[in-house]
Amino acid sequence: MVSFKTNGVGLSFLFCWILMIIVVLTFVFGANVEKLICEPYTTKELFRVLDTPYLLNEDWEYYLSGKLFNKSKMKLTFEQVYSDCKKNRGTYGTLHLQNSFNISECLNINEHTTSISSELESLKVNLNIFLLGAAGRKNLQDFAACGIDRMNYDTYLAQTGKSPAGVNLLSFAYDLEAKANSLPPGNLRNSLKRDAQTIKTIHQQRVLPIEQSLSTLYQSVKILQRTGNGLLERVNRILASLDFAQNFITNNISSVIIEETKKYGKTIIGYFEHYLQWIEFSISEKVASCKPVATALDTAVDVFLCSYIIDPLNLFWFGIGKATVFLLPALIFAVKLAKYYRRMDSEDVYDDVETIPMKK
Repeated sequence: MVSFKTNGVGLSFLFCWILMIIVVLTFVFGANVEKLICEPYTTKELFRVLDTPYLLNEDWEYYLSGKLFNKSKMKLTFEQVYSDCKKNRGTYGTLHLQNSFNISECLNINEHTTSISSELESLKVNLNIFLLGAAGRKNLQDFAACGIDRMNYDTYLAQTGKSPAGVNLLSFAYDLEAKANSLPPGNLRNSLKRDAQTIKTIHQQRVLPIEQSLSTLYQSVKILQRTGNGLLERVNRILASLDFAQNFITNNISSVIIEETKKYGKTIIGYFEHYLQWIEFSISEKVASCKPVATALDTAVDVFLCSYIIDPLNLFWFGIGKATVFLLPALIFAVKLAKYYRRMDSEDVYDDVETIPMKK
């Protein structure tokens, strides 16, 4: 038993240095990567170190701008690019590609708007519009003075309201036909019936159409009476309105057209400028977003390297190191106790039962 413990102590001494070397190597790698890469990457200190002027290239103030555009004085940093990519900003705005290809110059329409504005400023409009000529004015005045509003419409209405026949031909024909039927058969009876039928025909073909025409004429006269009432005053008002409109057209319509044309031109130019600003914003901020690059970098460094490799590795060396620390005192105690175990194995004080104090 004692020899087994002694051999275990010896084996522990033989392999302890291997554990120490493993702990040292894993500690050096894991702790340095954690402190130099993982933590600075989380706090963005790593990007600030990379952005230190003249660090990566002693001839360039800012390495990224010098590498991309050969303009090391331009401030383009790793931290700014990473932050913009995390915000899902477009590649054009993130990398300041306007220093290589300025999209604003291509979308600048100030030259064209200036020429358009100058053309609108020098616009002249000459309109020869006449609402009413001399002949038309004379016709209106003659129509107003024709006396249509002074006609005796009551007489016309009274005459058109009368029947075209002095008697009711249809009733007269029926009476004549009844009297003919009361006569004995003969030429007189037949003649009276023919006359009664002729009267009915005259009533149907002549009197009824004339009555309808008179009814239409009656309605037309009523309308003419309403229309002609105050005709002269209305014609005068129309002529006054036409004179006012003609005066406005002659003196002011050109300036109104010019002002409205300018407003319309400015509105259209404003639409184009707004649209071009939207295009520029979309290209700068939305098109070709670099967020996948930042996500891939986070996945590679923060997730894969730090979480899946460095954190388990640090846990491993810490556990082995703690075991090794506790192993050293255990070895010392084992060595100290080994001589007592050897003495107990070689000298057993209880082999002679006679020496037992209880026996005495």
